[in-house]
Amino acid sequence: MLFASRPSCIKRLLVIEDDPLTAFDNEHTLKHSGYDVVATVDSGEAAVAVIATEQVDALVLDLGLAGDMTGREVARIARDRGIAVLLVTGQCPADAQDIAVACLGKPHSAAALVSALKAVEMMTCKNQAPRKVTGLTTFWRPEAA
Repeated sequence: MLFASRPSCIKRLLVIEDDPLTAFDNEHTLKHSGYDVVATVDSGEAAVAVIATEQVDALVLDLGLAGDMTGREVARIARDRGIAVLLVTGQCPADAQDIAVACLGKPHSAAALVSALKAVEMMTCKNQAPRKVTGLTTFWRPEAA
């Protein structure tokens, strides 16, 4: 019998990052870690279009985006649709807990990105506190059983 290496209700990711090199690195890291990256986009408008047409389990979202729509707006739309949001940004905003499950500071390693998503999985899939990840701030609120 085979067991998945991840818990996971999070398989399909949308990467939203306006820096092309960072976007490529994140997509490469996540695909090699077993995630299905449904798209990598650089604007809020493109992100909302993907969310409207694809099944997405989680966003890996930078707050600074191309286009007119902000990362906060994208995060709120995703949150309202039940999509987990991992902010990946230079500095976590004061209102991060209102729009995301966790916030990973930049710069970060590939391992930290994968660990951050595993932490998001622990909180959203298993309703458990995650392990500590360097550079990651989590906003876990246990759900009543």
